[in-house]
This record gives sequence, structure tokens and C-alpha cells, in this order.
Amino acid sequence: MTHYTDLSPYSYDESSRDMLNVGWLGPEHEYTTGVVDQRVVQALVTLSTAYENQMRGFHHCAFCDADRLWVSDSPGGGTRTWLGSAEIRVEGEDGILYASPNLIIHYITEHQYFPPEDFCRAAVRTAGIETTGPLTLVD
Repeated sequence: MTHYTDLSPYSYDESSRDMLNVGWLGPEHEYTTGVVDQRVVQALVTLSTAYENQMRGFHHCAFCDADRLWVSDSPGGGTRTWLGSAEIRVEGEDGILYASPNLIIHYITEHQYFPPEDFCRAAVRTAGIETTGPLTLVD
């Protein structure tokens, strides 16, 4: 998958709106690690069912070579969303739009990726989850 520095201008695909990249990771590039509040993960799983910018193939995780990753929107199974073929897009209160690969969920839960706080707040807000306090904690 293509690597983009967090908060750099989005250029993966054409869009009618300006966006910022978040979570486009590659093993040859360092990334920030930390603890992300479970509300962020819950929000991203919920938002992943929207299939923004759906592609035909799948990217697998280049860090652990896991293949055909998926998440479910409920503990009992619910809606299964395959990771590695679509984006999650969220808008912050300030109107900034963020684009991330849906593999960001795996990066956070399995590789301790620490996305920018503003992105986390935007994801939780977009998903309609109540927030108070910080959503990320640096290791």
C-alpha cells in the first residue's frame, strides 16, 4: 500500500474536496505509537461499513503479512467488513476532512499505531459517540 505522512494533503485518488491523510503506513517508514481509546476503534469499525473509495483488490498488512482481515460491527458477528480495500473518511468540527485506509483499524489494534488526536475526535464525532477527555495517550 502507498505510504503518506499523517496530515499531508490527500492524493491517493481524485476528490472534489481537499482532505488530509491519516494512517497510510508502510514498514519502511516510522510511525507514532501509543494507546488509543476503544471509542476510536469502535467509531472506525462503525464507519468502515460505509465503503468510501472502494477498490477491487485487497491490501494485506505489510507489517505482519496478515491476509484477508475483517472486522465486525458487533460482538455477535453483525456486519462483517473486509479491511484493505476501502477508505474511511471523517470530518472534524473545524471542517477538515480526513481520509484513511480502513486497514487503520488493524494498525491501531495490532501495531499500536497512534493517529493524530484531531482525527480520532473527528472519527468519534462522525460515528455519533459521546466523548470527554483525551482519546489518545502517548506510550
